[in-house]
Amino acid sequence: MNIITADKKQSRRTFLYLWILIALLALLVCATYTWFSLSTRPRVSSMEMYISSGAGLELAKTYDAPDSEWGQEIDGGSIIGENVSLKPATWSESKQKLIAVNYGTDGRITDVSSELEDTADANRPDGYYALGTFYARTDQSCKVSLAEAVAVNGGENASGTYVIGTPVWNIETILHDDGGSGAESAVRFGFKLTQINPATGEDISDSVMFIYEPNSDKHTGGETGYIPTPSIDGTDTLSPRLITQSASLWTDTYPVQREVILHTPGKFDSTPMLFSVKAGEIYKIQLYIWLEGQDADCTNDIRDAMILANIGFKTDYSGQTGLEEIPQN
Repeated sequence: MNIITADKKQSRRTFLYLWILIALLALLVCATYTWFSLSTRPRVSSMEMYISSGAGLELAKTYDAPDSEWGQEIDGGSIIGENVSLKPATWSESKQKLIAVNYGTDGRITDVSSELEDTADANRPDGYYALGTFYARTDQSCKVSLAEAVAVNGGENASGTYVIGTPVWNIETILHDDGGSGAESAVRFGFKLTQINPATGEDISDSVMFIYEPNSDKHTGGETGYIPTPSIDGTDTLSPRLITQSASLWTDTYPVQREVILHTPGKFDSTPMLFSVKAGEIYKIQLYIWLEGQDADCTNDIRDAMILANIGFKTDYSGQTGLEEIPQN
């Protein structure tokens, strides 16, 4: 007959409680590490971007550029820099700023509401977002919107507005890998539009910010359909001026060719209208690019991602003038 004394029972309880405490601490450490890892690792380290406009709308890198420097194309790298680095941030409509977290030297979060200022160091290699400025003008009144993406040459090329993960040739599998790693679904493009005085470059209208969300129905977890991105301001979406687009995809050709892929461009799910401009007016376009930290697809899967963006502007001659009135939610 085994006799268990009160002291032995107490010792076993103490031992059991100690193991439960150790297990809880282990779970807490794992959860904490996951949170910090999720906050620090997703990033875009490489991005190619091309900007073009439709007939009648001219673009330039400075508002007072000579006529010879106004045209229908701008090299994205020339305005946002060649070494673009994006890390998780989020747009605050109420503050009209991007918000990010700050990290200490140990990688831990020290501040979750740091406002990112519109300064040149936004483009530094360890920065959160890219910011580039260019200008648009026309010689006759027209509406300006983002151009719908279309396949060209049987899908070998595409034009218009779309974002994809960069196809990376894998010599071992004799196929292309998706270098985007999901970043093409979590990235955002903000267009801050302001009319300026053509003579002085000074702002003569309030600024209006539109947010373009590409690949809005494509998700790293395999889900399909649009998932709204909540705002840090407590609203259901980031902005009342949100332009969403279904997924733009690429596939290998058959037979596979190293230099050729086939595009299937996405379609806009909401109106891509931006602004209207009169003959002789000039609009400043500040282009913000960031990795949206509130997006469901901003995960560790992104890591050192590479994406390719094509931004196209379409013109529609209708005689409309000025920034469009924005309906509020």
